[in-house]
Amino acid sequence: MNRVLLIVWLWMLAFAPQTAHAVPVVADLSNYRIFIDSGFNGTRIFLFGTRNDTGDIVIAVRGPQKDYIVRKKEQVAGIWVNGDRMKFFNVPNFYAVASSKPLNEIEQANIFRQLGIGIDNLLTPPPNPKWQEKFNEFSQAFLNYQKEHKLYAIDPENIQFMAETLFKAIIYFPDNIPAGDYTAEIYLLSDGEISGMQSIPIQIVKSGLDAFLYEHAHNRPILYGITAVLLALSIGWFTGRLFEKI
Repeated sequence: MNRVLLIVWLWMLAFAPQTAHAVPVVADLSNYRIFIDSGFNGTRIFLFGTRNDTGDIVIAVRGPQKDYIVRKKEQVAGIWVNGDRMKFFNVPNFYAVASSKPLNEIEQANIFRQLGIGIDNLLTPPPNPKWQEKFNEFSQAFLNYQKEHKLYAIDPENIQFMAETLFKAIIYFPDNIPAGDYTAEIYLLSDGEISGMQSIPIQIVKSGLDAFLYEHAHNRPILYGITAVLLALSIGWFTGRLFEKI
């Protein structure tokens, strides 16, 4: 969606007649699908919308959930080996938040905990208090790793308002973003409750040669392995013949 269409869409939202049954929050995206290939260097998606009621806007963008194992390196006899470890279940591989004001000023801790909003609510702490210290160490290491690789936007971006109702936010996707089905969740929070909510799907797909290799590696692993071995042998044979002639 180009800039002109975006402006027209926002203008229609601003001047559309409001009814008693107006949806509390309405939002849309500039793009629903991102294509990535070997030349992909990251992109941005514009999220824009309108709130038809008072309250705070919070946007959470999440990637597919995965299980992660975090291992601690330990030195044994001068050699670094994998030591203690901790597993985290059902964690999004990408996470970004935008809000109308800092999360700690919205004061909706219970709702944030239920919705998994905020970096402190992404990982489930252990039920046994004696594991809390270990959990803190490993969870912080995991969050730092995701942040360094630009997969977790830990510091929420500010939502920009145009007048009292129209708002927009920019969601950045880095060049190492994994393919999969993503979700942009838009919440309107008021008086300790969720007064409005909308969920918008986002698809990130591989294209070109990357898509071909990815599809065969995941859906036809045996054929992919055989092809890779034959290709390596062919390259080795061709290189050997080439040096024989030289």
